[in-house]
Amino acid sequence: MNDIVRITAGAADWPPQLVELKGGPKQLFVRGQPDLLTGEHLVAVVGPRKVTPYGRAVVQQMVQPWARAGLTIISGLALGTDALAHQATLAGGGRTMAVLGSGVDDDNITPRTNFNLAQQILASDGTIVSEYEPGTPADAWRFPARNRIVAGLAQVVVVIEGSMKSGTLITAKCMLDYGRDVFAVPGPITVESSRAPNWLISQGAHPLLHPNDLLEFLGVDCAANESKQTANLSKNARVVLKLIERDAASVDQLTEKAKLDTAAILGAISELELSGAVCRQGDLYTVIH
Repeated sequence: MNDIVRITAGAADWPPQLVELKGGPKQLFVRGQPDLLTGEHLVAVVGPRKVTPYGRAVVQQMVQPWARAGLTIISGLALGTDALAHQATLAGGGRTMAVLGSGVDDDNITPRTNFNLAQQILASDGTIVSEYEPGTPADAWRFPARNRIVAGLAQVVVVIEGSMKSGTLITAKCMLDYGRDVFAVPGPITVESSRAPNWLISQGAHPLLHPNDLLEFLGVDCAANESKQTANLSKNARVVLKLIERDAASVDQLTEKAKLDTAAILGAISELELSGAVCRQGDLYTVIH
């Protein structure tokens, strides 16, 4: 098990963004890389446990480019959106931070179904953090308290989905109270899971329509990031990517246009998906960046 480091408020290595946090934690227990807590471009990604297919696609489309651009993605290791955000960050070769509502020791990482994900985060130079001492079990009342740390550590929070009574909205409201920036993904007004982000946008949150919206806001060179993303692609993958950039296409359409066999097309698509350049929407493949 990784060593657990205790950091106390007021210490030299205490995250500066927590210094003026009213009602903030007095201590943090950290596994992994404590330097992430004091790094730049810390972005919280939040949403419901019961994520919709739309929310799932949004997380993949947004988070992988951010990870490749060097952003640190913070979430809560919960089922649904949290886990997807951590996984997308790892798939993009980035570092991610999980804030728990329990102890960070192996026996109390919660939910247990995400225990292996927590180990992957640690193995990829990520961080697991909590204000609760090792050995503290997860209790329901600890999770709203956990949300204020997710919000307090982040420079920006991104709301993927959420109802008006969700913990997602609690986190976003914390960010607004702290004077931090909030981005929200708009959705259909007829869908309950889109009500929180749509309401936040009506209250002045930044609408998030493209990964570059956030990168530009943070001052990250988007063109350099996109060049880095496709630098090591194979010849077939580059051909397929150019076709998909012109218009979303199915495997059959790509086979005809690229004049490659199906196996070559599927191989190229797999390469592009792993690089985070494209994603699947129904039977069609479309570009992410």
